[in-house]
Amino acid sequence: MRIVNRVTQGLVVAGCVLVLASAPVVAADAPAAAPAAPAPADPVALRAQLGIIYAQNGQRDRARQEFVKLLEEPAGRAAALTNLGNLAFLDGKVEDALESYGQAAALDAKDPGVLLNQGLALKQLGRSAEAEKVFAAAVQMAGGVEKASYLLGLPAVEDTGRGKVSKMTADEVRQMLLKAKSGVPAATTTAKPAEANTKVTSRPGGARAAEVSVGEQNLYWKDR
Repeated sequence: MRIVNRVTQGLVVAGCVLVLASAPVVAADAPAAAPAAPAPADPVALRAQLGIIYAQNGQRDRARQEFVKLLEEPAGRAAALTNLGNLAFLDGKVEDALESYGQAAALDAKDPGVLLNQGLALKQLGRSAEAEKVFAAAVQMAGGVEKASYLLGLPAVEDTGRGKVSKMTADEVRQMLLKAKSGVPAATTTAKPAEANTKVTSRPGGARAAEVSVGEQNLYWKDR
């Protein structure tokens, strides 16, 4: 299911490109401007969102170009590595994806979405025991199975009609999350997640990024 139509997506892409292209360049000796205008849009988030939209519409080369540009921005490296890992995963380069996710997790250790992607990659590589441990950590960090499912675009009531990549279906992903719950202390699966973890709902346009399938696999896309 696509959360926005192609006309809306085109407008979002055009808006992101326009804002990125019009970002002001201030001379080193220019006087400081009075803080009257509102803060400008975050160019890192905009570039990440632009790349995600390209990826979600099958334009992976253009998406890759945007994510590679993000690597030049210290604040965008974790998002860039996460999303480049997703592209590698979808291209069948799961080992490369796992490496990218590991680098992203090292940069942003408080994002359960990155751990969820790691778990999916490990499962895809047949490393089930490791995947279960990573999923358990991600479920705990996210604040429960439902919040972790949300990050992957999985509905509260499982829709088994979704597609699959290789032999891993959305239902299997859901079952892995439920199984991971058994490895998490009960108090942490129902408690409100810490404020530090509430920032991790990275997704373009305020909607669930993973719900727009880039292929047939639910993945977590990061825009900040």
